[in-house]
Amino acid sequence: MKLAIVGAGKMGGAVLTGALRAGVLESSEVGIYHPSDRRRDEMAHRFGVRALDDDGVDTAERVLIGVKPQAFEAVAPLIARRGGCFLSIMAGVPADAIARRVGSRRVLRAMPNLGARVRLSSTALAGLPEATAEDVAFADDLFSAVGRVHRIPESLFDAFTGLAGSGPAFAAVVAEALADGGVRAGFRRDVARDLSRQVLLATARLLEDSGPADLKDEVASPGGTAIAGVRALEEHGVRYGLLRAVEEAAARAGELSDEGEA
Repeated sequence: MKLAIVGAGKMGGAVLTGALRAGVLESSEVGIYHPSDRRRDEMAHRFGVRALDDDGVDTAERVLIGVKPQAFEAVAPLIARRGGCFLSIMAGVPADAIARRVGSRRVLRAMPNLGARVRLSSTALAGLPEATAEDVAFADDLFSAVGRVHRIPESLFDAFTGLAGSGPAFAAVVAEALADGGVRAGFRRDVARDLSRQVLLATARLLEDSGPADLKDEVASPGGTAIAGVRALEEHGVRYGLLRAVEEAAARAGELSDEGEA
C-alpha cells in the first residue's frame, strides 16, 4: 500500500480524488483510517479504497495526515511509528511538532488551497531534512494532481496562507462587489453574478500571459471608462485594503502556528 490517509476531510478528499483521476495512485494502493469505524467505512466506500484499522496504517509506505489540527494530538499516538514518511495537510501545525508526536522526522508539510476542488490548487510544500528524495517526489506528484506545487521554506507558510490560502475569500468578496455594482447599474442579480464570475475567470486566463499592471493599462484607455473606475478604486483604498487583508491573514496564520507548536 502506497498511502494511508488519516482523516480525509474535504481537502484530503479533494487531493485523493485528484490523485486517483490523474492516475498517480490506484484505489488498491490507498487506505483510509479514522478513529471512528463507522466514519472510516463510509469514507472508504465513498472513495473506493481500503478501510484500515490501527495496524493497517503501519503497512503503508507513507501516511497523509488530514485530520483537523485540534484532533491531531488524540490521533498521533494511534499512528505513531519509528520511521516512515508522514505528509501533513494540517494548517498551523509545524513539521517539527508533527515529528515529535509521530516518532519520525521524515515529515513533509503541504498546504493546498480551495482550488484543489477544481484541480487548480496552489500548494505549498516543505519538509524536514530527513525526508528522502523519494518522499519529496511522491508528494510533488500527489499534489500536482490537483494544481501547482510551490516548494518554499516552511518559514513562508504563514505568508502563503495569507495570499494563496485566504486569497479565494478575498477574490470572492471582489466578485460579490462587482456583482453588486452591476445590480446598482441595472442588471438582474443572476446576470450580474454571471458577468462578475466571467470577468474574473477571463482575467485569470489573461494574467497567464501578462502582468497585472500591463493588463490594467491595456483595458484602461485614455479618458475612458476603466481609468475612471480605477480612480474610484484608488480613492476608496481598495488596493491598500487587499494588501492589508493578506498581511492580516498571514499574521493570524502565525498566531495559529504558534498555538500548534505548543
